[in-house]
Amino acid sequence: MTTPKSILFVCTGNIFRSLSAQECFKKYLADNGITDWTVGSAGTVADKAELDPKTLETLRSFGIENVVHEQRRLSREILDAYDVVVAMAEDHLEFMKSEFDYRYAVLFNEMAAHGRTSVRSVADITGDWQDNRPAVEDAIGRTVKHIHEKTPALFQNVSERFYLFSDFVEGRVTHRNGYPLITLHETPHSIAFMSVDIPQNEDGHVLVIPKTRYPNLSLIPDETLKDIFASIKKIGDAINTTHGGYNILLNNGLDAGQYMIHTHFHIIPRREGDGIKMEGWKHPKISREDFIELNEKLKQEIERVAS
Repeated sequence: MTTPKSILFVCTGNIFRSLSAQECFKKYLADNGITDWTVGSAGTVADKAELDPKTLETLRSFGIENVVHEQRRLSREILDAYDVVVAMAEDHLEFMKSEFDYRYAVLFNEMAAHGRTSVRSVADITGDWQDNRPAVEDAIGRTVKHIHEKTPALFQNVSERFYLFSDFVEGRVTHRNGYPLITLHETPHSIAFMSVDIPQNEDGHVLVIPKTRYPNLSLIPDETLKDIFASIKKIGDAINTTHGGYNILLNNGLDAGQYMIHTHFHIIPRREGDGIKMEGWKHPKISREDFIELNEKLKQEIERVAS
């Protein structure tokens, strides 16, 4: 039995960008015989409005017929019903953070075109949109075409970044380029395996992941974390028989450089002089007063979250 997958597209009105993304994604799944996905859309405002005929006309030109759509205003319940949440523009990302403290959404263009840019609204593209129908139709046509053309890349990147590790756990796929996936250690809630991204040929690079996909460390149950850290300790003890130590790394959150949206720990064997450079940062000077103030601020945040 495979884990079902789900994706939600979010824009403002839920009648243009997110609708088009939803319909193009559904068409891609149907064309490729993929059946284990749930696809939806919603709007941050979603005031009642009619679909523009040009949107439907453009979708039909790509073989998307008989669109039946009911607007939905985004809610926390809707967000929680989907694994992958794709924002069409930056302001939708910010809305989800500020209104729902939801921090796991990704940008359409970032997933599909490898650029952190927004799929712009008609009003943003066409300043005189209320009085210039030809410009509106041109903007709609170009935007829907962009969404349609980028959907295959979006599917591939979302599948890898959100579901590749789950597919590993379920035995559905192996590493790229024909490399086998070999389980190094397994507990009831976690598995460990070698990454194909190895800094030194003789040393390896081990990943430890929960079997269930959790996008963020804070979501992992304590029992699963206990399994994960037991695995890290056991693997680390094995590494220490031939190495001088190891690094344990976790990129937690998109802003921290997390690429795979399935929390995972890196274990990197180390030897003196191995040439591996861990990420560093500048060390700005800070006054004693600022140091104390920063401590107090963080302490208050920790106490607030813990209460």
